Amino acid sequence: MFRFPTPSPVRRQLPFVAATIVFLLFTFASLPLGMDPGRGLVLFIALLSVAVLAYGISVQILTDPEQGKLISQAITLGLIVYAVFCIGEGIAWSRGISLSDEPVAWSESVFAATPFGAWAPRLSGPTIDPNRAGFVLTMYLVLLDKFAVRSRYARGLIVFFILLTVSKSAIACWLGYYLFSKRFWVRLASRRAIAWLTVIGIAASVVCFVYGTQIVNLAQALELGDAVSDRMSMDRGSSGESHVLLIERGFDTWLTSPKTIIAGIGFGSAPKVLADFFGNDKYGNFHCLYVTVLAESGLLAFMVLVFILGYPIIGRTGTLSAIAAIAIFNLSYQSHMEPIFWLVLALLWSSERRQRTKVRSLVLARATASFP
Repeated sequence: MFRFPTPSPVRRQLPFVAATIVFLLFTFASLPLGMDPGRGLVLFIALLSVAVLAYGISVQILTDPEQGKLISQAITLGLIVYAVFCIGEGIAWSRGISLSDEPVAWSESVFAATPFGAWAPRLSGPTIDPNRAGFVLTMYLVLLDKFAVRSRYARGLIVFFILLTVSKSAIACWLGYYLFSKRFWVRLASRRAIAWLTVIGIAASVVCFVYGTQIVNLAQALELGDAVSDRMSMDRGSSGESHVLLIERGFDTWLTSPKTIIAGIGFGSAPKVLADFFGNDKYGNFHCLYVTVLAESGLLAFMVLVFILGYPIIGRTGTLSAIAAIAIFNLSYQSHMEPIFWLVLALLWSSERRQRTKVRSLVLARATASFP
């Protein structure tokens, strides 16, 4: 029998590279007939730079003889920087500086945090946006798990930082990553995990029973209920309703004409049709990656994006949980301008190929067994 050499991780990335190039070509093709070609070209150059940079970093990681050590050091440095910015945001918050105000100095605007109600900041590190911060942190977990880096402290710190973002999209991304992880369910089914969950459940029940009234009074005094309901509500004027309206606007924009269905309104042109939502804010978008790609770049670009995100699930091993996290986050946000989005996808595509069952051989074997 002939044996073919196992493709290297970098070679396994070649379909991803080809698909990404096609996606970028369709995105670029939407510019000439777009509503804002000038801005779209600037954003396309940024997208191209981000994708190329991310792929280059992925190749460097895959060709490094000590991949785990490299990932561990990089994430440790990233967490240190993140912690420094969180401390700065905490100090700024204690002095009454937040993004709802108009900071005077540049240093104040750098460390200004998004408020969570009236009593706490939503810490986001150097990313400024808590949603993006939570996505980046979850991708840190993906990198640690993919390269089997043993670091409980780093993982615990990452989860702690994700919770401090108080972001629905970020927490859903993190939960999705674990809920679709086979390793998570295996650990959860262990006796030790069941024992800990039982102890925590009993302790929480006792605390709620003994101090229930005090907890409710404290939550009312801190306006915690109002802050949480504002984040989770779908009522008129809430954050949830705004997301739904933006997604509906994106679909309506995409279906405007045959041209927009095929080629969209032009990459980066969303602010032109969202002035009633964001005014003159040039960063306005549809708050959903899939709707954004459909509306701005058209159906063909969307189909390629679905292939880039979906194929690793059926064609590569150990990618389901990471792809699920990326897909869930981008339901209510968009991360295609983030370098770590393309970096993680490139690394997922480098995973081992799934062994395809030889259906024909199985059928012949069964037929032979049936007729001795």
